[in-house]
Amino acid sequence: MPRSRRALLRSQLHAAVILGATLDLPGTSLLSRLRRRPRTEDNVVAGVPVTTVRPASKPPWPALVFMNGATPDGRAHPMVLRLALALARTGHLVLIPDLPGVAGGELSPATLATATAFTKAAADMPEAAHGRVALAGVSVGGSLALLAAADPAVAERVSVVVCVAPYTDLAKVMLLATTGTYRENGEFVPYAVPPYLAVGLARSLVAMLPPTAWTARLLEELRGLDPESAGALEFREGAFGAISEEAVTLYGLLANHDPARFDELFAALPAEVQATCADLSPLHVAAKLRAPVEIATAPRDRYFPVAESQALVAAAPDVRLTVTSLLAHATPQLSPRYLSELRHLNGFFVRALDSATRPVRD
Repeated sequence: MPRSRRALLRSQLHAAVILGATLDLPGTSLLSRLRRRPRTEDNVVAGVPVTTVRPASKPPWPALVFMNGATPDGRAHPMVLRLALALARTGHLVLIPDLPGVAGGELSPATLATATAFTKAAADMPEAAHGRVALAGVSVGGSLALLAAADPAVAERVSVVVCVAPYTDLAKVMLLATTGTYRENGEFVPYAVPPYLAVGLARSLVAMLPPTAWTARLLEELRGLDPESAGALEFREGAFGAISEEAVTLYGLLANHDPARFDELFAALPAEVQATCADLSPLHVAAKLRAPVEIATAPRDRYFPVAESQALVAAAPDVRLTVTSLLAHATPQLSPRYLSELRHLNGFFVRALDSATRPVRD
């Protein structure tokens, strides 16, 4: 059913508020002061620490769960909080969960299980309109949002998935993190990424191993690494060998920089680790996505190539991709060079907000 002109106009007005806060456009602070300030509190939902931002109006409200990317600030990141306040000013209930491992770039089955359980808990809140929730995320948070939305336990209760620069195929990201190349059309294409990606990968792979005292010790060591230090990527082979022969195969992949050897080293990983990599790849569950998906990314993202998003567009039933230079990975940037692209980013927000406020999909 086509949306009414009034509903679309409301989405456009709300998009202007969000776009202004995201890009810190002139006049944004004045526009914000015209609306009553939302209420922010830190609490616990489904056993997860969360920052909850409630509108000043009366509930119920369209609910939105925001999954942040890998940043030491986690849910306290200034940009995340600014966006949450802007969303709440437009009448959305916003929840920012502190999902385990995400702040350090570490993903595991436990991370995904928590994200899915939290999504259900958010949709169950009496304040959530129509018992539904929108999922939004940046970088690995966007990938988690896609994975959670594909889970049959919550798929029908997700109104829309909104992502900025997600990855979709973890195996390709592993190749990228370890060799600085990305596979496109059967060819290895050079694509330099920051060391943070390889450090996050190391943490994630070790977190996929059976939990033991030795595994916990190595995880603690990896979590203590400074990704910006010169020796961040010099993982200790002995620490992996102390765990098991299976862990040594992880080290072999992490220490390799030759793309021609990657497939062989990936095939040598424990079957459970390979299966987990597939489970943590949105591309592998694309057909299970029921909600519309909006993705925005830069032409050359700092971490994940645009081909990651394009692959999901080809595989999933309802995905729309916006490529804009106004984004530098998760960080918006306003530049006179890219003002002509502003309407594309505006369209991204309008469609996302419109889908988030629909009681049912038309």
